[in-house]
Amino acid sequence: MSSFKLLVIAATAITLILLVYALYLAFQLRQRRQRKVDFKSQSSKSQLDAKQSIKIIAQALLQDDLTATEAAMRIAFLAKQIIPSADQAKQIRAFEQLAADTADIPILEAWQALPTKDKRQYDKQRISCETKHAEAIQAAAQYLSKIELD
Repeated sequence: MSSFKLLVIAATAITLILLVYALYLAFQLRQRRQRKVDFKSQSSKSQLDAKQSIKIIAQALLQDDLTATEAAMRIAFLAKQIIPSADQAKQIRAFEQLAADTADIPILEAWQALPTKDKRQYDKQRISCETKHAEAIQAAAQYLSKIELD
């Protein structure tokens, strides 16, 4: 075989190897872009779900279906899952403040295990905190119950 033929075969082999590698990189890039789109879509859906939940909790509070403290705990938790607008963040802060002020009150099984005397004492504390934040909580609930969901 002549050196020219060997050179052509080598060049063809190198070209094929580079073509396969370029196809592999293009495939990897396509997968990465798809994962990024999927992540953004999933993130948008979870944010929308959290905003919807905040809106429902605010409406339930306005209808006296739950206490301000319970609403505050739930909204403060959900607020960590969203990127609120500046106005929403301002309203959410009222709930976060009440949640922080009542964070030491036991919940669920811990509440059930308390003696009646301790429950009364915690209820007094809760009512005092709710009274202190009542105006801000009501205004925030009014606002959040009407938020637009994007």
